[in-house]
Amino acid sequence: MPKPHGFQNIRPKIVILVASLAALASVIIRILLNLNLSFPLSAMIAVAVVTLSAFFSSAGLSDSIIEDIDVLRRKLDENYSEITTEKDKLETILKQMADGMIAVSGTGRIIHANDAARRMLRISDEDAVHRKYDGIILRFSDSLTLSEILRNLENGVTEGNFSYGGAVYEVRYDKFRDASGGEEGIIIILQDVTERQRIDNMQIDFVANVSHELKTPLTSIKGYTETLLEGGAEDAETAKEFLEIINSETDRMNRLVKDLLQLSRLDTKQQKWYKEESDIVALVRTAVKKIDMFAKSKRQHVNLIFDRDLSIMLNMDRDRIEQVALNILSNSIKYTQEGGRIDVDVFRKGDEVKIVVMDNGIGIPEKELSRVFERFFRVDRSRSSRSMGGTGLGLAISKQIIEEHKGSIDIESILGKGTMVVVALPLPRVRGKRGIL
Repeated sequence: MPKPHGFQNIRPKIVILVASLAALASVIIRILLNLNLSFPLSAMIAVAVVTLSAFFSSAGLSDSIIEDIDVLRRKLDENYSEITTEKDKLETILKQMADGMIAVSGTGRIIHANDAARRMLRISDEDAVHRKYDGIILRFSDSLTLSEILRNLENGVTEGNFSYGGAVYEVRYDKFRDASGGEEGIIIILQDVTERQRIDNMQIDFVANVSHELKTPLTSIKGYTETLLEGGAEDAETAKEFLEIINSETDRMNRLVKDLLQLSRLDTKQQKWYKEESDIVALVRTAVKKIDMFAKSKRQHVNLIFDRDLSIMLNMDRDRIEQVALNILSNSIKYTQEGGRIDVDVFRKGDEVKIVVMDNGIGIPEKELSRVFERFFRVDRSRSSRSMGGTGLGLAISKQIIEEHKGSIDIESILGKGTMVVVALPLPRVRGKRGIL
């Protein structure tokens, strides 16, 4: 049977020893008193005898005491090591959490705030130690003070939210208790949901825009069809005009559905790519030829300012990159007044080839430049690409095509002065350079 730990094995021995020594002292005193010795002297002699007896008796217990103390020390060391390990694990988890976590005492003192929480609430380590929770949270929300949280918890509410500096945060909270079950404070979790909120809003806008874009041509088609059915077809000239409008609106819906399907394939990574080495300069020349009649219809001048004999080979999906080039060029023509100028350049720069299309058209307001790649976004409804035959999805598709080729597309513009679109695509790696064997 294993030896019990922690003094349990020596307690009976100590009790027996103490009782025996007390009995011995009593006997010695009685004997000495019977020998006519005074009580003080009898007591002193009894104490001396008992002390000597205790010394010799305890010698046999000392080894057991030392052994048990050593066992206790080892157990304490093991427990301390386990506690330290668990503490380190917890600190690592809290440190690496993307969500913010704050522990607040019942008095409003911040017990702990992890790195994410300090970053979200813009507080320093010193703030977390010396400032009260309410003094920090009131900068962001007056509905998440300690008193408000406690009131919400009493009513079964365990979450809230706030916005600050363009960011949106969801907040969850609950009470935590001490070892005895008493209420110790509040645990608060902060989650940055800005990106999720943005995507949700984009999805809502996307559905609304698709519905609107389809509703407009459908309404037009239905109206002209009903007119024809009600007798408009008797006038051949009117019937032809109406049918041309119906055909145009049908083409418009077909383009919209085609673009939506392509966006869906790009979003879900189902777009098939046929990449091979092709001459990007020749591709741009071909794209310019395809839109030449469109430019001439507005008496515009499209100028190729690059060397037409230049050849730059890229690994690309030729059809998709040509789609991007045509979209950029057609946008420049649409939003440049009659008689305007459009310059097209292609050149190498570092490890990239750049395609630059610059016009002197109506331009884009600076505050709206960041949104030009959003789906269906139009800067000015009065100059809407809808009335010019576009779907409002061209730039969104172009951006995804270019990014699939590991490139970038940027737009600079000055309202009333013109717009410049810059597409950058990576040049193929040359054998023997940048670590390529």
